[in-house]
Amino acid sequence: MLATTLCCAALAAAPSGSEAYTFAVSLARDGERPAASAAERKAHQRVAARFRAVGLRVGYERFTVPGKGRSRNVIGIRDAPGDCLVIAMAHADTVPPSPGAHDNASGVGTLVALARSLATDPTPACDVWLVATGAEERPYTGTPDHLGASALVTRLRRIDRLKDVRLALSLDEVGRGSKFDLHSTASSPRANVERRLMKPGVRWVRDPRGEGNSDHRELARAGAPAAKLGVPSEPCRHTACDTPDRLERSAFTRVLRIVWPLLRTWR
Repeated sequence: MLATTLCCAALAAAPSGSEAYTFAVSLARDGERPAASAAERKAHQRVAARFRAVGLRVGYERFTVPGKGRSRNVIGIRDAPGDCLVIAMAHADTVPPSPGAHDNASGVGTLVALARSLATDPTPACDVWLVATGAEERPYTGTPDHLGASALVTRLRRIDRLKDVRLALSLDEVGRGSKFDLHSTASSPRANVERRLMKPGVRWVRDPRGEGNSDHRELARAGAPAAKLGVPSEPCRHTACDTPDRLERSAFTRVLRIVWPLLRTWR
């Protein structure tokens, strides 16, 4: 009995802020990752390798970035008995010349840390997808939509799972500071969406209807309950000063404490 208890406790271990921080720093040290570039592809390959290494099933959704080439989403999949689906997503691309430490290696590192715990957790309530999206940065792609998130919506519709989504949460700029803003287009915080994420240090901010500056925008426009978690402001966004030395290990621990319990129990 004792051995079983110890085993299950280990399986349910919370994700590591240090793992998230270390991966984010390493990703940013590789430099800028513009959409459809070899650098973006390498970043996605690294994420896919980590997803596989911890035991998640990996899927891809490939798409065209007009005038740039091909990009993709990398999806780490954890199946559960229920029909519901929870999505956490973070974009891997950057706006040159930014190495994109905070925007958004921080979100990708958070996904990688979540993957390890998710793969070994015995009781997720819903299917969970961890999605490293491509081509989110509209200033670089020159398109009106976040292309990776649009491709994710296409996949959900194709396999008839859009109706199953209970939460689609974009993690975008989560590697600094002690306070986060939760963005959504809801008219007020919903009991089973925003309010479940509004922990101490998290403030809800309403996006204009149909708008939003991250991947959650496309999911919300498709009718899914969607939101973005990130810092209130980022002065180095899309610039060369968004370097890995600015990331803070404590911020990763903080955001994982918010997100991880909800991924496990959301219904």
